[in-house]
Amino acid sequence: MPPHNTVSDSAPLTLPPVSPSLRPEDVGIVPIGTTSPSVTTPAPVTLEDSDSPPRSLEDFYGPNEGPVFRTAVGVNLLQPWSTRFGNQSIYSKTIFNPGIRYDLEAGYNILPQLRISVEGDFIYNSIHSVVWENDTRYGTGSLYQVPVLFNATYHYLSQGPFRGYVGAGVGANWMVYQSGTVLTDGGTYTSYQWNFAWQFATGFTYTIQPGFDLDIGYKCLSMPSPNFADFGTSHAMFNHTAEIGLAWRF
Repeated sequence: MPPHNTVSDSAPLTLPPVSPSLRPEDVGIVPIGTTSPSVTTPAPVTLEDSDSPPRSLEDFYGPNEGPVFRTAVGVNLLQPWSTRFGNQSIYSKTIFNPGIRYDLEAGYNILPQLRISVEGDFIYNSIHSVVWENDTRYGTGSLYQVPVLFNATYHYLSQGPFRGYVGAGVGANWMVYQSGTVLTDGGTYTSYQWNFAWQFATGFTYTIQPGFDLDIGYKCLSMPSPNFADFGTSHAMFNHTAEIGLAWRF
């Protein structure tokens, strides 16, 4: 039988060629007489103690307690006003054009959620027409209002820049009613009168920067029993206003 081909025990072990870009260590081969490369452990990071306290919501949105000043402007819609003259036999209804309202308000946040304030406003609406029984007359005329109100407002504190609010107020309204000769039978008419007033308000604020807010809201101002010279029994008057304003918290 022909002899089997065998490999001599003394034959050298042939290794596959190694890429010039790789070292033997890179493919897991450690040359004899060398040790495995040591693994370097990164040094631990040392955190230094800080004396600064953690930042609060007031750092981002301003103080929740303290003085407040607010100003606003808006469109005022005055509902038609009905009344009777003299012995209550003459019915009259005044219809107003959309007008304008300016607000100035100074207050104090006694609690983060509760604000008390004093508000002074100016409201103007021109007269569109006056209905006398079945006769509708068009002419010149106006109604000026200067309410002075004491308010209490509750603010909902959120974790962000938006905050909702709801409030109410009571006070007095200085009202000046003027109409031209076309609207009346007895020439021009002017009456000045203080009337009791109440107000409801709601809306939301957006903090532009700490302590400085954009204010968007709705207000309803009412005189339950308005009284003018020579006027008889009158129905309640209602002002509806959509406002945009600014508020500073100190």
